[in-house]
Amino acid sequence: MSLMKSLLAVIICLSLASFAFAQDEPETLPDDPLYQAKRQMETAQLNAGFDPLEKATLHTKYAKERLAEVKAMVSKGKPEFVGGLVKDYEKAIGGAMDEINRAQAEGRDVSQALDAVERSTKKHTEVLTDLLGKVPEQAKPAITHAIETSKQGRNRALDVLNKIQRGELPIGKPEGVGKPEGVGKPEGVGKPEGVGRPEGVGKPEGAGKPEGTGKPTGIPGGKPSGAGGRGGRGR
Repeated sequence: MSLMKSLLAVIICLSLASFAFAQDEPETLPDDPLYQAKRQMETAQLNAGFDPLEKATLHTKYAKERLAEVKAMVSKGKPEFVGGLVKDYEKAIGGAMDEINRAQAEGRDVSQALDAVERSTKKHTEVLTDLLGKVPEQAKPAITHAIETSKQGRNRALDVLNKIQRGELPIGKPEGVGKPEGVGKPEGVGKPEGVGRPEGVGKPEGAGKPEGTGKPTGIPGGKPSGAGGRGGRGR
């Protein structure tokens, strides 16, 4: 009975290990005819986004995907794919940091995004270092370069995180970000000098009642000369 239990435990462990490996390996690899469609979908997702922190998350996700593809292609004995995948991995890490910098310039809290990059690149460095001993000689320079890129990405993320924690950089708006100096109403903007009524505009000089208009000259009491009764008519 105990032997059966032991065998059952071994079978379960092997099954779990196989499942975990299947989960780590991407469904579509660079030697698959559908791979280009997969990459185009990733590009479309990035182009459709506007939030820099969401785009940073996507870049970090795609960096992990490229690394998984590198591992899979090495396992399949196809090191010729490694160089291109490593370049795409490096591009994704750089893209994540660029988007984080953009979010910081907008006054966003980037602590979580930086932490995600730091943790991811630390794991990437471990995976790449392990791969370095498994790839053929021609693929080693690409892996070595990827290790350096991963370390640099982690160091950049850690540097900014440490500055935020020490209070050297604010969590929200970074130093000097907001309205650039002098932005608002430029000096002298509002009503330009002398604008409103141009000089002399309104009632023209002497406008209103024309000269001599109203009561005719020499008309007392408003009656014209000779008007009224009989005037100068004799009897």
